[in-house]
Amino acid sequence: MIIGFDHVHIVCRDIEKALKYFLDVFEGREVFRGQVRGFPLIRINVKEVQVILIGTGPEAGQLTSGKGNGGLDHFGFKVKDLEKTAEDLKKRGAKFSVEPSVSTGTGAKYAFVDGPEGIRIELVERDRKEA
Repeated sequence: MIIGFDHVHIVCRDIEKALKYFLDVFEGREVFRGQVRGFPLIRINVKEVQVILIGTGPEAGQLTSGKGNGGLDHFGFKVKDLEKTAEDLKKRGAKFSVEPSVSTGTGAKYAFVDGPEGIRIELVERDRKEA
């Protein structure tokens, strides 16, 4: 039985840069640092979501998010008051590829932030009736 979202795992060519991004922009908190298969691993808590960063070699390829390629396209954070959240994130350096908008299908408010390592991060504000 699925009871909730556990984590997102991001492979990083520059793990320290990705760490700084999640600490600065999303006010994450580093909770663990170690190694897996010879690569650095860092766990970050961003509210209830665990973000796991693992290093890789500089020769690793790059997924192009939003282009329909295989692999992780994006992950989303639930937010309250999308417009205020977007304003706060911009002050902390977030760059938006999609400004706050409303879905014509569901009425949910959403926006996309350009995260580290080419990963898009969606922010979603849902009406309680559709959650």
